[in-house]
Amino acid sequence: MPWQRDVPTMPLIILLVVAAKYMDMDLRLLFSYLLPPAVLCISLYLVFSAYRRKSSDAKFPPGKTGWPIIGETWDFVRAGRSGTPEKFVNDRMSKYSTDVFHTSLLGDNLAMFCGASGNKFLFSSENKYVTTWWPRPIQRILSFPEEIVTSSKDDSTILRRFLPEILKPEALKHYIPVMDSMAKDHLEADWSPYKQVRVLPLSKKYTFALACRLFMNIKDPAHVSRLENHFNLVTNGLVSVPINFPGTTYYRAVRGGKIIREELLAIMKQRKGELASENYEERAEATDLLTLMLLASDDNGQPLNERDIAYKVLGLLVAGHDTTSSAITMVMYYLAEYPHIYQRVLEGIYP
Repeated sequence: MPWQRDVPTMPLIILLVVAAKYMDMDLRLLFSYLLPPAVLCISLYLVFSAYRRKSSDAKFPPGKTGWPIIGETWDFVRAGRSGTPEKFVNDRMSKYSTDVFHTSLLGDNLAMFCGASGNKFLFSSENKYVTTWWPRPIQRILSFPEEIVTSSKDDSTILRRFLPEILKPEALKHYIPVMDSMAKDHLEADWSPYKQVRVLPLSKKYTFALACRLFMNIKDPAHVSRLENHFNLVTNGLVSVPINFPGTTYYRAVRGGKIIREELLAIMKQRKGELASENYEERAEATDLLTLMLLASDDNGQPLNERDIAYKVLGLLVAGHDTTSSAITMVMYYLAEYPHIYQRVLEGIYP
């Protein structure tokens, strides 16, 4: 039959028949055991082949998905760890397209837009052609298992209601003294006693402590340190091969995310008790994001779901952590590289 050439189970069937003849095994008994799995294998193969032919006809951007499940995640991680994360994108831009290519990262197939035109399309088309979205393996780290979603359109809409509130001039006037005081304490404790320091990890320590203060009004250093230990597990596992098995980086990230979410729920429970004992005027002056979200209501006038709040706060911690720390590190690097600029800055501050 013509299809025998394409079905990998046929050589196995023939081999077993020959073996059965040499072993004087009843062929009818052999086929009673062999036929069901053989039919299943053939059916799965034909379905998979049909799916591949159908997929090949779809209009996808140029590119490839790499290995099953892990895709091209390893290439992406390896480029980042070598200090050249842009190499992953640049190599595929030169090979496929300078505008867009498709790949597979963290267990999800996706298209990656490049250059000015790609960024313009993304940022001018939000909630029209594209929506803010976390890959499913990352959602398993950040979200409660029963609430994993494929799109965060509602999340971005809700967050837009709060971010302007914490970024308005009145709120910034409150934040700046806090940021200045925490920066001085941080430099005094972690920089001044040493002749040489590693800027990036110290910047991460400062930005996380600052985020805990501004997002959740957490001031206790021991509490911040405990959260930071679990948060580091989360950030280390966000861009890793998504194998949820004990001992893997991804497994530790999933556990770290679970502990932080439970900690946030406990903080919210305590905060709600504190708010219930305060008068309205004091509650109206709340400036940290967590309290604002606890006091807010959805479009139906109902309080926001506490699990949703925990997910959003953790997502903001992740989104702002490495970006801010990297920016501080690069500023420090260039100030050390060009000390005359540093001197001009000091002269501008202290004329």
